[in-house]
Amino acid sequence: MNQTKKLTQGAMMLAIVGALILIDRMTAYWFTEIIVLMMPVVIIMYAAMHTFKDGVMLSVGLTIISFLLGNFRIIYLIYVPVGILTGLSYAWGIKRGMDKRRLLYTAIITYTIGELIATFIVYPLMGFPVSQMIEEYRLAMGQAGSFTGIDYTEIFSMAGIDFAKLIVVIYVMSTIVMGAMEGVLIHLLSVFLLKRFKIKDLGSTNIFDMRPSPKLAYTGLLMTSTLFFAKNINNEMFYYIAIVVGILGAMILMYYGYIFVILFGIIVLKRNIGGIFVLLCFIIPALMFTLIILGFLYGSGPLRSYIEQKAAMAK
Repeated sequence: MNQTKKLTQGAMMLAIVGALILIDRMTAYWFTEIIVLMMPVVIIMYAAMHTFKDGVMLSVGLTIISFLLGNFRIIYLIYVPVGILTGLSYAWGIKRGMDKRRLLYTAIITYTIGELIATFIVYPLMGFPVSQMIEEYRLAMGQAGSFTGIDYTEIFSMAGIDFAKLIVVIYVMSTIVMGAMEGVLIHLLSVFLLKRFKIKDLGSTNIFDMRPSPKLAYTGLLMTSTLFFAKNINNEMFYYIAIVVGILGAMILMYYGYIFVILFGIIVLKRNIGGIFVLLCFIIPALMFTLIILGFLYGSGPLRSYIEQKAAMAK
């Protein structure tokens, strides 16, 4: 009976995804990205209900119907494997008893790596060179600037920054950020649906309990420091690597800084000021440097100890 139920559920999931792909074809592929993001969630739910091996079998079925019913469209060929790899990694984490935070990191890291491989390796192999895509991105920014009367090339040249190289960095970082955001979305959908259908409750995560890693904070600071030395690098490839590494390090520290701002507001000021501070960072970019400094001090220990002392006094 259980085996019959398992097969029925798997067949229903395949049928639903297949029907959505056919609808996607009939609507000129308007919903392709939504369907691609749904696939890892379907795998996660099915593996959580049964076994990881069952999730692998469903993944094989999803891959076959996606390629066949999707008419071998490029986006299916590239991003279905990325989504399936993310779903299987997440399902494996659930079966290993990972907490919600580690599952989130699993989704983000897996999908981001897949996004990078798809963009910089698979796309070029299928006839879409990265240089062409970056050039289109540069032209789009130039057109956007012409509407507002802004010459980005001149502005960045005055600041001593090569606009052409900056476009490459922005393109790489946008790929990383997009992969991370999609990983977060997969995580949130999975947590909600697993609880909603009473398959598995992954529990709640208290931001105060998310203790920072001093090693990661120091690593982030070291990575961020490459931004100051990048302009002295003559090799173009190493220049790009240094810039990307520096931005990733800054993002790590800003993440810790944002957590500190939230906790400081809630515990010390009794106000939730996190959203307001982030908005101010976009209005006053200099505040981002403040966020990086706060993030390092929080991640390395001093500000974390301060928050813990304030929390103990508030009890």
